[in-house]
Amino acid sequence: MRPLLNIARLLILGSLAARAAGAQDLVKSADLPQANWILDNAPRKNLLPCYIQLSSKLHLDLLFRYTAGFLIECRLGVALPPGTRLVALLRITPRLGAPVLMMEHFDLPQARQQDPAGLFAAPFQSQASMSGGFAVGPGEYSVELVLADLNGHTCRKRKVLKPGEERGARNVPFAIKPGAVAPLMTMRWNGALASNGLRLTVFLNAYGPNGSTYLRAFERAYVMQSLFTLLTQIPCKSIKLVAFELDRQQEVFRQEPFDAGGFVQLQNAMERISFASISYQALQKGTWRRFLVDLVKTESASDEPPDVIIFLGAWGSHEWEKLPREEASKIEIANAHVSYFELFPLVGGAPDGVERLTKDLHGSVYAIRSPETLAQAIKKTLSLTAAPSN
Repeated sequence: MRPLLNIARLLILGSLAARAAGAQDLVKSADLPQANWILDNAPRKNLLPCYIQLSSKLHLDLLFRYTAGFLIECRLGVALPPGTRLVALLRITPRLGAPVLMMEHFDLPQARQQDPAGLFAAPFQSQASMSGGFAVGPGEYSVELVLADLNGHTCRKRKVLKPGEERGARNVPFAIKPGAVAPLMTMRWNGALASNGLRLTVFLNAYGPNGSTYLRAFERAYVMQSLFTLLTQIPCKSIKLVAFELDRQQEVFRQEPFDAGGFVQLQNAMERISFASISYQALQKGTWRRFLVDLVKTESASDEPPDVIIFLGAWGSHEWEKLPREEASKIEIANAHVSYFELFPLVGGAPDGVERLTKDLHGSVYAIRSPETLAQAIKKTLSLTAAPSN
């Protein structure tokens, strides 16, 4: 185990440098021999108290790429203490091509301390979850993942993935050629604006569907892909972006004017979001409604009100609670058109809190399930938007 220990330490140091460019990166050519050695020689028996789950098939994302992901669940304790740094090595091999190696590191949460007032003892977090993913072109791929700690302990998973049956996939312009592999998060908005464009405000609901305590990699990717497409296809002369967590009634990111640097900062902020704890104030009845209404009221009362207000996020937050109509009636939004780009709503599901508010404001709700539905929603929003403000 001694060689594996030394190489794992080397890769840990390499991952620190890669962190500046993003959480996930291609393994540098100088590190390929060591990375391949770990992938080839890591024991078949898991030596970490972790479980790795790989996607069952490749899925088409909103950028016309096939994507797959992994979910890692680790049990914290003596064998894997809180605060441990883990490195995930991923080797994706096309059926008729050369392998591509990626590396990502994860810092397990520190043990929580008692709150400053001493009123509540913070519970020990006994489990930690991590996720990642990658993008590929059409084809069949062998996927191997090895998770290692600084002491050389590992666990691993391997699976062969191919595209699932998706309606219309044969006719789409794939963004990645067959057999090619790329990191999951590659898009970077260039910050381009149009002098005769619209004033746009985006309210991004960073919501973890299905009771998740954090945004998984593919969920973050879908949100950022949708935002990237909005910003590149809607001509804007100014952009304001507010990312919030409706369940906790907290803003997690705000920038005005929103620019290319802000796009990267937002992406990093989304990685740090955790829904593990919610204050008792946020759980009180009606607080989410006041938070949501205040967001829109503040924006509509600004000196330069927007021409377009777009809510963007996953369906499901507060779908069981109605928004009193008198709350929405207090909002005056001038000529701004309100839209809700609702990502992957449950078929037959109840309207969530953002959808109810959008409809009460006589706005439009669009179910986003594919690149085509996203493009159609943008086109429809532009057709309903008033002429740009002077």
